[in-house]
Amino acid sequence: MNIVKKVLPWVGILITAILTITFRTIPKGKTWKNYNIVYVKTDTITQNVDQILYDSGVSEFVSLKNQRIPIMLSHNSIEETMLKLNISSPENKYLYDRQNYFHDSNGEYTLYYIPDHYGKKIDSAVQQLNKAGMKAGIDSTLSYLWLIPAVVITLAIILSFCSRHKAVFFISAILPCIYSLCNAFYANAIAVVIVLLLLFIISNIYNRKGAVNKILKNNLLVVIAAGISFLSAFSVSLLSGIIYIVMLAGTLCAFLAGTGFVVSRNNKYEFKPVLIVSAKRVSVYGKKSGLILPIVLASVIVIIAYFLLGSFNIAGTTNKDKILLPGKTEVSDAKLPLLEDYFRWNWNVITAPYKSINGNSEYDDNHVVYPRFEAEDGILTQKNYTMYYNQSFKNEIYEKIDNLDFYSIETVLKDQGNDFYAGYIKSASYNTSIFSIIMMILCFCMLLFIYFSAIIGKGGKK
Repeated sequence: MNIVKKVLPWVGILITAILTITFRTIPKGKTWKNYNIVYVKTDTITQNVDQILYDSGVSEFVSLKNQRIPIMLSHNSIEETMLKLNISSPENKYLYDRQNYFHDSNGEYTLYYIPDHYGKKIDSAVQQLNKAGMKAGIDSTLSYLWLIPAVVITLAIILSFCSRHKAVFFISAILPCIYSLCNAFYANAIAVVIVLLLLFIISNIYNRKGAVNKILKNNLLVVIAAGISFLSAFSVSLLSGIIYIVMLAGTLCAFLAGTGFVVSRNNKYEFKPVLIVSAKRVSVYGKKSGLILPIVLASVIVIIAYFLLGSFNIAGTTNKDKILLPGKTEVSDAKLPLLEDYFRWNWNVITAPYKSINGNSEYDDNHVVYPRFEAEDGILTQKNYTMYYNQSFKNEIYEKIDNLDFYSIETVLKDQGNDFYAGYIKSASYNTSIFSIIMMILCFCMLLFIYFSAIIGKGGKK
């Protein structure tokens, strides 16, 4: 049984580390869901670009060259005939506006949308394009935010030296540091900083009488901060939040492993000191609150400052072109049509034969009545049918996008989801949600409050 107690926590640490590394989420700064954008100077010969992409193993991509009219019509049908006759009419403006997705805001680069599953082949293709003298780049060319895990690991090392029980804290801090390396996001890093502070406090008083009561009552602020850090991890993504929970479970195993290691080591000595003073009468910061809390606050300030610098494009990007590419924005740019525009264009094409040019037919923008002749008992009779531009019509067109026989920009738009609005954004920029920003601010305010509470004597006796 003793062997199981000794081995099981280490198994928990190993499993947690494997899961954290396996389900890591590294910020890439992509502008499109499921796609990477490769941009090449507009004056480059298209055939040469296509050939290099094929030679690099990229056989599927959405480009301006492979676009066709994105609708399936019966050959020689009246709808197809009228579309060809009126191809330059204002009602077909969508066909021309969709071409803007294949150029940057200034028209200096031509864009290629390549599925994510090509992975490193995309980077290889960009390298080959540049070697061939074609100026090219990729929208996710971002540097890994090394400063984020570096700050966390540095803090963990400092706290290890300052802890009353260095071995317990050091072993407990391993998984939070791994989590920070595998989830290099601002909000995740601040969440881990709070976990390290809590581990530091626990490691200082865990073996004293009344330790649990000391933490839960006298340092309730720290517990609340831990809860906020939990929400902060989920503010990045559901996956990072779930792995955060796994990390906490593994950290508990690490704490048990650390305390077990200390007990085993102490059992080797003939003299075993007995702690007389209870947790209530000692400082949770080991008489170093004047040093520890400022260092913790400084770590959070550095992370937030790095986030602000990255937001102003001062840090975090290696993209030297600074071009504006189509991407997800809060407000849509009129130059970049959305799926709603595609649905409306389909409606115009399909209902064109049934609209009277003199305005006498029974229809409006969202409603068309048209006749059909059907044979009943050998007699042709006229029946009126009604079409509506409604959600049912949109859903039908939406499903038909997958049936298009070419790599269409509409397929890319469909993958972005119903809440997608297109505009021009800086390439290689990290996207941080409003929720993450709010949680980062809350974490900082909570730590600041803990700091001032310690100053006025609420953080434990010195």
